[in-house]
Amino acid sequence: MGQPAALAFKAKTMINFFRRIRKKLADDNKPLKYMRYALGEILLVVVGILIALTINNKNEARKTKQFEYEILLDISISMDENFASLNRCLNGSKKAIRSANIILQFLEENLPYHDSLDVHFSTSLEWCSLSLTNAGYESLKTYGRNLITNDTIRENLGVYDSGWIETLAQRQEDYFYNTASPVLIGLFEKVAMRTEMKPFNYEELKNSNSYISILKTSKAYREDQVYWYTEWQIFLTNTYELINRELKKK
Repeated sequence: MGQPAALAFKAKTMINFFRRIRKKLADDNKPLKYMRYALGEILLVVVGILIALTINNKNEARKTKQFEYEILLDISISMDENFASLNRCLNGSKKAIRSANIILQFLEENLPYHDSLDVHFSTSLEWCSLSLTNAGYESLKTYGRNLITNDTIRENLGVYDSGWIETLAQRQEDYFYNTASPVLIGLFEKVAMRTEMKPFNYEELKNSNSYISILKTSKAYREDQVYWYTEWQIFLTNTYELINRELKKK
């Protein structure tokens, strides 16, 4: 039997004890003593109610803490998965930047064509649409973020609602399909990422201001991705560590 249940049992036992005394005094026709014990019984009833309320409040607090623990654990697990996505996108963007720099070097130094460039023509255009999942946070929003007692964690988790990562990816996708792709199909035999792209005419490509603009713009977008994804990674790591410290306390 737990301590709260034991206290309630004792209170009930004492109330029954006083009831027996009251009955005996009433039977013996001792009204003064009867009144004293009646007041004592009332007091015990009040104490019993307060004990019951305390037990109930403790049980509710325990359930709330347990639910908070489960939500934080779910968020922590989701963050583990998101770190993998972040690393993949960071590595992809850095590869695109390296390929763009290699092509720009060839073009700016008027170097002759080499078929090794075909991979770089494709890789320089690649981007990563980061997809972050956090089922735990979605559950938290359903029940209310005030469930999280740690103010810093609660505030940090709000970044999932900012939408700027989706905006960054959408901006690059729109640029490629609406601006870059119509120009590229006139310069390359095929326009495809994660493969090779062979130019129709390398000399024409070197002198194409449109292509150079696309290459430099795409590189700038990838650099934006590297910067903001790195910032996001640092922020997520700090929040992840806070959550795990909170889980250990609970």
